[in-house]
Amino acid sequence: MRTTLYNYFFARQQKGSLILRIEDTDQDRLVEGAVDSIYDGLRWMGVSWDEGPREGGPYAPYIQSERLPRYQQTAQELVDKGAAYFCFCSKERLAALRAQQSANKQITRYDGHCRNIDPKEAAERAKSEPHVVRLKVPMDGVIAVDDLVYGRVEWPINTIEDQVILKSDGFPTYHLAVVVDDHDMAITHIFRGEDWLPSTPKHLLIYKAFGWTVPPIAHFPNVLGADGKKLAKRHGATKVEQFRADGYLPEAMVNYLALIGWSPGTEEEVFSMDDLIAKWRIDQVQKAGGKWDRDRLDWFNGVWIRKLSDADLVARLDPFLPAEWDRTVINDALPIMRERMRTLVEGRELVRFLFTDDATYDPVALIPKKQERGAAARALARATAALKDTSPFAKPEIEAVLRKVAEELGWHIKDVSHVVRAATMFGPVGLPLFESLELLGTERALVRLERAAEILGEGPASA
Repeated sequence: MRTTLYNYFFARQQKGSLILRIEDTDQDRLVEGAVDSIYDGLRWMGVSWDEGPREGGPYAPYIQSERLPRYQQTAQELVDKGAAYFCFCSKERLAALRAQQSANKQITRYDGHCRNIDPKEAAERAKSEPHVVRLKVPMDGVIAVDDLVYGRVEWPINTIEDQVILKSDGFPTYHLAVVVDDHDMAITHIFRGEDWLPSTPKHLLIYKAFGWTVPPIAHFPNVLGADGKKLAKRHGATKVEQFRADGYLPEAMVNYLALIGWSPGTEEEVFSMDDLIAKWRIDQVQKAGGKWDRDRLDWFNGVWIRKLSDADLVARLDPFLPAEWDRTVINDALPIMRERMRTLVEGRELVRFLFTDDATYDPVALIPKKQERGAAARALARATAALKDTSPFAKPEIEAVLRKVAEELGWHIKDVSHVVRAATMFGPVGLPLFESLELLGTERALVRLERAAEILGEGPASA
């Protein structure tokens, strides 16, 4: 997604076209629903494209498995011009070859066994024998790319094997398909993740075999986990749909992802999609991978939540809230919610106490540090008695009453607040206490305080 964003910024800056292409030549790795997930994720993030599988375009189809005749044609073109050849080696022979090379501590690679078969003989055999098509890689020399991020990168050609470009089932390898598609679809710039840098010499050799011009290429640094390794499932959620379900805003995701691998060269950190389209520059993309930091994403999400209007925030919260929760109450709580919520899911949990009256208490959670159970129960009784007579039941009056209770008990206000919060909001942390009690109302607050006192073993607060 991060790399797609960089493609998107560049395409829009240049008034160009962004193409969505489904590269599914590896049929063993197909995942049901993956295309729907790609569409949903990109659209949720605010990325639009100009050509694609469902949109069509001048170079359709945009799904590689629907372009097989073109790949088979181009593979045959390379065979006909002597740049590729049919290989009839069995899986067993290739496995034995790799085992022998490994035992000899050699690089495992194809040994060119079928490279010098007479082309006419090979063509005849190919009519009836299982085979693949391999690229005939030159024996020596150097191949290089002037990468727009990494600069000039060179590879000795003698380290590159005669790669398979068309498999025995008629499907191309990714390397052939992507080069043919980029050429046929008039791709002007190739931007991809650094994982593909080691494969670049294979692509360059295919371009050279066809005699095609290589477009400018850039490889962007990987997104890394906290351990410095490429972000993967072991680091936690990595799918866009999971972050959406966890209550993150697309604006925050775009903002944060853009900064993993790119720096604007200023102290600015908060960017909208339009800002990024205007300011992103490929010469500011870093070579080193950027580390994924969930806390940092939380911070950005909080920033973008606070930028939303009340109406927009309520609308975004709505799918996360039970249908029976009164949206009027949610609106009333917004002023104290928006400053403290980092995700929409967190926002829901912050106001759950307003809609739940049957929560169970953990007696230990009701007791402040350095206080005893009996003292906590007596504090609850004093607070309950004081709040009963509080009118109006509003933030200023509630605060004044509880501060007086704390003074009379010789407690710090935070300890009294702890007991009252745990009793009325079912936990030691959450929204500001005095405002929350006002939202809860006198009757519900008193019922909860009395129940909590009973649980602490001191009997009803009025006793």
